[in-house]
Amino acid sequence: MARIILGASPARRLVIEIAYVAGRRPSQQAVDHLRTILERETSKPDGVRPTFGAELPTTRSSYSLNNLLALEQRYRRLHSSGEVATIWIAALNGDYAGGSGTLGLAFTATAFALFEDQIQQAANVFVSADSIERSVITHEMGHLLGLVNIGYRSHYDHEDPQHPHHSKYQTSVMYWAVEDTSIATILRGGPPDDFDRYDRADLALLRGR
Repeated sequence: MARIILGASPARRLVIEIAYVAGRRPSQQAVDHLRTILERETSKPDGVRPTFGAELPTTRSSYSLNNLLALEQRYRRLHSSGEVATIWIAALNGDYAGGSGTLGLAFTATAFALFEDQIQQAANVFVSADSIERSVITHEMGHLLGLVNIGYRSHYDHEDPQHPHHSKYQTSVMYWAVEDTSIATILRGGPPDDFDRYDRADLALLRGR
C-alpha cells in the first residue's frame, strides 16, 4: 500500500480524512505541515488534500486495537479506489490500552490514531504540545509510507535494532521516542518533524525514483 500512497499511479490523488473527538481536532499547523511533507514526498499529479471527517464519540477513555478498528469501520467515509488513495486519521481523547504513554499508533496500512490527551501531557517548558503533535502526525504517516523497513529493505543502516521499524538517529522524525511520552525528556531541544536523508532515500526507492 505504501507504494500506492507514494507513487503517481494508479492513484493520482491522495486524500487525508481526519476524524476527531470533540476538543481533540488536530491543529491546522500540524495538518498543513503533514500536507507539505506529503506533497514533497509523493508523486501525485492531482495533489494531496486533507479533509475533516466525522466527529467521533467520547464513550471511552482508553482504546484497544479492536476499539480502533471498530471506529475506523464505523466512521471512515473515504476508501482508496481507482485514482484516489486515502488515509484515515483518528484524533482521540484518552490513551492506548496496548501501551502506556503512546502518543500515536499506525494500526492498519492506511490508518493511524493520535492520542491528543497524551500529546498535551507530554509537553513541558522545553517542548510545546504543538511541536509534539506536528512530529507525531508526521511519524505515524511515515509508518504508513513504509518507514523504517516495513515491507522493504533499506540500502542504509538506519533502523534501530532495539526499536524495530524506527530510526536510530535523533534527527529523524522516525526516531522511536517521537511516539512516546518520553519525547520531551529525551528530545529536549525540540522533536524532529521531518524525515532525514536516509528516510527520504527509502521513500524515493519505494515510489520508484
